Amino acid sequence: MGRKSTSPEITEKSADFYKTTWGSVNSGTTYILDAFPSLYKHTMHELKGRFSREELLLMIDVNNGLWLTPGISGQHMSAQVPDGIALDHLDEKWEFDGDALNKKIDSLSIVEAACLEIWIMAFWEQDDHANIEEYVAAML
Repeated sequence: MGRKSTSPEITEKSADFYKTTWGSVNSGTTYILDAFPSLYKHTMHELKGRFSREELLLMIDVNNGLWLTPGISGQHMSAQVPDGIALDHLDEKWEFDGDALNKKIDSLSIVEAACLEIWIMAFWEQDDHANIEEYVAAML
């Protein structure tokens, strides 16, 4: 399998973590960057079926334009969704119990929440958003 060279910039704190844990920044970042797609795929498989169509549509809706911040990865949903429900009444728009969704989000591990955030961001990164029903159906 071929390899592709990358050169992401990371914080000093992250660099220290990689160096301490793997012996070098390069070894650590290489491991994490190669391991994450598999971890993401497995996590999304575990999340499949845990949310209704309407809940997923609300989460996509409320996170339109959200810029994910690495330092609070896995914490965006627990802020965005309750605000969308309380301030914009998105649970009424999508016709379901908003409190139940908030409880589901609160029950997620931080890794599950981070992967869900990435899944939502990936929808908005597409050029065409007409496939939202198909996109959401893959998680039901």
